[in-house]
Amino acid sequence: MKSLLTTVLMLICVSLILTGTANAQEKTGGVGIRFGIGTDIQGGIAYGGQLNYTLFQNLNAIELGLVVFGGKFEEESNNGYNDYFEETNVLVIGAIVNYLFRYDMSVGGPYIAVGFGVGAVSVEWEESSPTDESLGPPLSGGGSMQSEEGTVAGMIINLGLGYRFTELFDLRLQVPTIIVSAGDERDGAVIPTITVTAGLSF
Repeated sequence: MKSLLTTVLMLICVSLILTGTANAQEKTGGVGIRFGIGTDIQGGIAYGGQLNYTLFQNLNAIELGLVVFGGKFEEESNNGYNDYFEETNVLVIGAIVNYLFRYDMSVGGPYIAVGFGVGAVSVEWEESSPTDESLGPPLSGGGSMQSEEGTVAGMIINLGLGYRFTELFDLRLQVPTIIVSAGDERDGAVIPTITVTAGLSF
């Protein structure tokens, strides 16, 4: 957890240094929020929210954000003998730095977002089968189930295409991909999601 906090502070410091060394024109910043909903590649539900501070640099901007991502993903499979049902719940709390290309506060128009962040990833996973009794604890109606849960460190890579309608409002289609580090007893995982978010600036 100490290394995670150190990484977050380094991201913020680097962004502030980039801002301070940018070409001298008047720069302004502002607080904002983002919220949205979307899906993963398997059709699950993904959602997210962000509290951010945006530093404007001429035609570009740096967005420093505290983010919350969540999702519920379900999958059904059959091995030829038994049916299986998997449910995974993911919650990510972290920090992200997005660089916004062509994000001009004075005019509307399209822009591109590229970001990187770190966070704590909480995962709850459950697999059940109405016919396979070898998974673990028995189910009342027959079959069995198994489950795991835990919290590990993860990275967030974000790519987005947005449109700024006014100084106060924009929409962004983005692909935040969560990379979960390997735990003691499990492999790492890559969780790509697609979300549409709305942003409000104050």
